[in-house]
Formats: sequence, structure tokens, C-alpha cells
Amino acid sequence: MKQKRKNILLIAGMLLGLLVGILIYNGYAQEQIYQESIANLLSTYGQSAKTFNMFAQRNWNILNDWDSYLGALAERGEQEGQWQAYIAQKATWQYTDFYLFNEQCEFWTTAGRQGTAEYMKATFEKLYTENKPVISSYISSQGIRKILFAIPMEQPLQLNGTTYTALVVSYDNAVLEKLLGSMVYEGKSDCYIVRSNGDVVLSTETKTEITEQMTNLFDYLRQNASVDQPYFDTMVQTLPQGGEGCVLYTMNGQKYYLIYQPLGLMDWSIIGIVPTGVVDAGMRRVQVATILVIALLGLLIMAGVVKILHDAESNRRRELERRREKSDMMFAGMTRIVECYSVCDLDRDHYQYHERRGEPLYPPEGSYRQMLEQMSRKYVVLTDSENAKLTQMLAPENLRRLIKTDSDSLKLEYAARDKSAFFMMTVVPMAWKGDRLTRVMMITQDMGKQHLLQSLANTDGLTGLLNKRYFDRVLTVLEQHSQPFALFYMDLDRFKPVNDTYGHDVGDKLLKGVAQRLQGCIRSRDYAFRLGGDEFALLLLGPMEQETCARKMNMICEMIAVPYEIDGNSMSVGASCGYALYPAESVDVQQVRYIADQRMYENKQANHARQDGVEGI
Repeated sequence: MKQKRKNILLIAGMLLGLLVGILIYNGYAQEQIYQESIANLLSTYGQSAKTFNMFAQRNWNILNDWDSYLGALAERGEQEGQWQAYIAQKATWQYTDFYLFNEQCEFWTTAGRQGTAEYMKATFEKLYTENKPVISSYISSQGIRKILFAIPMEQPLQLNGTTYTALVVSYDNAVLEKLLGSMVYEGKSDCYIVRSNGDVVLSTETKTEITEQMTNLFDYLRQNASVDQPYFDTMVQTLPQGGEGCVLYTMNGQKYYLIYQPLGLMDWSIIGIVPTGVVDAGMRRVQVATILVIALLGLLIMAGVVKILHDAESNRRRELERRREKSDMMFAGMTRIVECYSVCDLDRDHYQYHERRGEPLYPPEGSYRQMLEQMSRKYVVLTDSENAKLTQMLAPENLRRLIKTDSDSLKLEYAARDKSAFFMMTVVPMAWKGDRLTRVMMITQDMGKQHLLQSLANTDGLTGLLNKRYFDRVLTVLEQHSQPFALFYMDLDRFKPVNDTYGHDVGDKLLKGVAQRLQGCIRSRDYAFRLGGDEFALLLLGPMEQETCARKMNMICEMIAVPYEIDGNSMSVGASCGYALYPAESVDVQQVRYIADQRMYENKQANHARQDGVEGI
């Protein structure tokens, strides 16, 4: 009867523990979902911010080039005669319209349209007052939302008796939609560019309940939404200093995430607004499924507890005896065949070291934890984890977590910090106190220069990227296992002039800079290679869509094209890139390589044609 009561109390305790565990997990999952959602949103809109910044800089550069060209024409007195030929050459750019403007809002377009745009007066007042470039959005007379970039001209331009003093390019708002990623999250997100006081500079077409006529986002939310006030106040205070973060608010019963971070352009910030249900839906389903699985497993475990308790004591005694016999046999055998080993008492913090080869690595005996500290100063673990340390991996609590039975063991490779020596250590259990591991044997094997030679054979010596030899090996393995991937080929444009002008040392530094940017374009599971010269390759593991690859290719080319600061000089190169998908486009890896190479060649031809057009202006 006494044992029965104990069993009943045990089952009740387990039920209570299961309930508490589910509640704790639910709270933890809620916090993790929130943090993960914020991280994903910051990453998404952060990329949009970078893309828009590069887009803006590209337009400033184009406008400044045009202004310089028109100034040269004006000095020669040829602007009237050359203007039509000039705009014909510039028609290849992908803008919607190219304008000349003046303070009276009179305009002349490359299409030959003339008129007055009073609705743009406020924009140009700022342009002429501050004498700085501006970006703005407006709704055209046809009712189309547009975005414009404008600069004041160095020299006025006379055309048909009218003086024009500003250059402007405009794009349909669809360009802004694409740049700011408003179609992410099932097309239910809003994206804004605002000043530090909340004034809206640019916005996509609204997908949420926010009205399009709103001019100040902060004032609108104060008046129409229930905001998380402390986080909202933090946003208002930190936005002028380039702060970033998240604010939750509710409008008409719907909760939203508001993500803010600096745009990197003037005092502007990018703000994304997405319904929480859209962002969290997938993770919420995982949370519910996990809770159901935990509850089911808990009930199944409790169903077997009574029987386990009945047999546990006798089984424990037999297991202890078997472990003791096995440990004694193993120790006797190991001491005869291994040259270097330690017997470590985890409970007593003590070790005994045995070395047959000659000079011992450590004193014959002493404190186990002090031995680990000494090892950590001399050696480093060879692992993909940057945080792995010998003291952590060999700590008693970690060994007890990893070694649960006599058949368990821990193997790790470690090297001297100067890579002069490489070792393999095998940790095996020797003694137990109940289920608690108390004593282990650490067997050390000298691996010589194995890892150093392997690393040198697989790595490009200049950039630190993987080399062509390893590229061929990875492709073979992926094909053997039918693992889907996207292959990107890339080589540099205008790299030879860098070598010719600045020398090969500067060219090498530029290649290293390109390699660093390529590493920033991929995930930890992907691969980056230098195939030789200025040729590179990327392998992105997992299935991908054609559209995703195209966007990735454009992003890579834009990242490479950003100028490099080397030895006090600013220089830039372009990139030609092509991609192919395995097995979506071919189940033959060689054919996939051919497709990617052909697309890179086509991209290079297009780049050369575009460059020839620019140089001919």
C-alpha cells in the first residue's frame, strides 16, 4: 500500500510537471517567435534598405554625369544642337521619364513634352533652397504614383528660349515596390521611407488599413492605433540617431509589427508594417504541433513508468556489475596498446597521465580542471563551431551529457595554436556511480600535419576561398547524392585596367575584397570558390526558383560594383554572372556548368554592349 501511494504521488507529480512544462514551453515559444519574427523582418527590410541606397547612389551618379556633359555642351555653345542627339543616347536607361526643370516648375521631357507641374513645387523649393539633391514621390497628372531624383544643374540650359536649372529622372512606383520588397509576406505588407520626425518621404501602395493620404506616420498611429507606448517612444527618440527595432500596435482588432531601421541616406529610415499573423503563422503551427507532441509523449511515458519502477532496481544492480567488469577489461587492454592516455576522476577533480613516447605533455597527476585550462591555452579544437573550447567540451558536465552508456564516447580533433601539431582524442567511460559518470579515459593520438595539408590543398592561397580542386569534389559529391543546388559563375569586368594602372599588389587586394563580399552573399552552409584569376563560383545548397536566382544574381553584381577603397584610391569593377539549377534544369552536373557558363557569357556581352554605349556618349 505504501509503494502504491508513492506511485500515485509520482504519477500526479509527473502530470503536474507535464502541465508546468507545457506552460513554460508555451511562454518560451512565444518569446522565440517574437524574436525570430523581428530578426526576419529586420533582415528583410535591411536588405531592401541596402538595395534602395545603391539605387539612389546610381541615380545621383547618372544625373551628375549628365550635368557634366550638358555643362560641356554649354561651354561650347552647342547645347541646342546637341540636346536631341544626347537624349536619344540616354534613352537606353530604364527610367520612366527624364526631365529638365526650373524654379517656375516648367519642364521639358526627353519625349518632347513641355508644360508646368505645380504639384511638384514643394519638392523643387527644397531643391533650390538647400541646393542639394532631393528624392520625392508624387502622383502624376495621369494618376500614376511616381518616384523622382533631382539635382540642381551647375550651368543653366537654354532650350527654345526657356532656361532650365534642374535635372530630374522619374520612375513608376512599381520600381519602388520592387526595391523595398513590398511584395514579401504574401503581398500584405506596407513599406515607408520617413524622416526622423515621421514625415513620409516615399511609400509603396498600401496593403494594410493605413490610409494613403497620411503624411506623418507617427501622428497617424498616435491618432488611429493602439501602440505599445514604451517601444513607440523609444522609436521616436532613437530614430534621429539611426536606431532600429520593433513596435507592436493594434488597429481595428488586427495586430501589426512595425520594423524600423536607418536607410543610410540622409536622416531617413525605412519602416515596414506587416500583420503579425502573416509573419508568425508558420511558427505558430509548429508551436501547437510541438505542444501536442509533448503532451502525447508525456502521457506515453507515464503509462510505462509503473513497470519501469518495478524492474529498475534489479536492472540497475546488474548494469553496475557489468560496467565494472567491462571497464576493468578495457583499461587493462588500453594500457597495453596506447602510448598516451589519462585516467580522470570527474568527481574528485583529479587525473593521472601516462606517456610512453618520451617527454610528457603534462605532469604525471594533478587537478583535472587545471589540466583542461593548460590544454586550452596551448590548443584549439578543430570544429565548425567558433565557440567550441577544450575546457567546455571536456568539462565534467558536458561529458556526462554526451556519454550516457558504456557504448558512448566522445571524439575530437585539436591542434596547437600555431598549427605545429595535430591530435585526436577519444574519451571513453570507465566508472559510474549509479547513472552518474565518475571516471573516464582520455586516449590521445598524434595526427601529424594531416589537417594542415588538407586545408592547404583545398584553399585558394590569395583570397582564402575554396579552390577549383575542391569545387570539382563538392560538385561530384552533390551529384552522387542528388542534392539540389544553384550554381553561380562570375568573373570581373574592368579588372585588367586595375592591374595595369595600380599594379598587381593592388589587384590582389581588390580580389580579396571581392572574396569578402562574396562570402557576405551566402549562408554558412553554402560554398564560395575562386576558380582562378578573376573567376569565381558560388554553390547555394537546396532547391531554388529561377526568379530567386535572378534576384540573387543581380544582388551579387550590385554588391561587387560598389567602389573599393584601396591604398587611398577609389576603384570599381563590374561583374558578369550566370546561374543554373540542379536538377531543375539538368540532372547532369556538366550540363549545369555549361548552362551557367553560357548565361555568364551572355551577361558579359550585354555588359560590354551597355558599357560601349556609355563610353560613346
